[in-house]
Amino acid sequence: MSLGSNISNRRKNLKLSQEYVAEQLGVSRQAVSKWETNQSEPSMDNLIKLGHLFDSDIKELTSPEKYIEEQKNVETRIERSQKDIKMQMAAVFGRVLMLIGFFGYMNVDMAELGSMPDWYPKVWWSFPFLIGVVITFIGSWDYFNEKFGSKKVIWLDLLFVFSYFLYGMLPSERGINTLIVMIYGTGIVGFKNIKFFIPVWRTPRLSGK
Repeated sequence: MSLGSNISNRRKNLKLSQEYVAEQLGVSRQAVSKWETNQSEPSMDNLIKLGHLFDSDIKELTSPEKYIEEQKNVETRIERSQKDIKMQMAAVFGRVLMLIGFFGYMNVDMAELGSMPDWYPKVWWSFPFLIGVVITFIGSWDYFNEKFGSKKVIWLDLLFVFSYFLYGMLPSERGINTLIVMIYGTGIVGFKNIKFFIPVWRTPRLSGK
């Protein structure tokens, strides 16, 4: 579609007359008519004024197809950025919830519960653990379905799961075991984000790449 047709269509869509456009730009109505019939082209200064008057980008008038494609790419990058944020939150908070639920479950002191049923605290601490499992699974599923996702990260996930077995293998008392495993687990999560997730998510990507 020609520049003249784009100007004409935009003006008509906004229900503006040629006289009004000419008055706003400080040109004659005949000049506007010639632009729309491709007998002449507006200067860059007048193009800028048309863009302001039509509340449009100049590219939307001169190359609407290219402009639409660029807008789609911008929207795609925004959607990808939002999805990446969700993946990053899942990578961190999902595993943290798993650790919290696990330690709560393992460190329940039945002697301090009084008349509370034995099953109640166990079920209570199971909830954050299961929620963490679900969030982690969703984030990992999204990550592994992306072409840019390094599959080496699965080894770090296995090391993270090992933290649950490490808790029972340590010879120290429960409080010290909890501290050691917490440091170990959060260290794995932090290293995973620094090594794999954050560098990839900061890399600009266009649609289809």
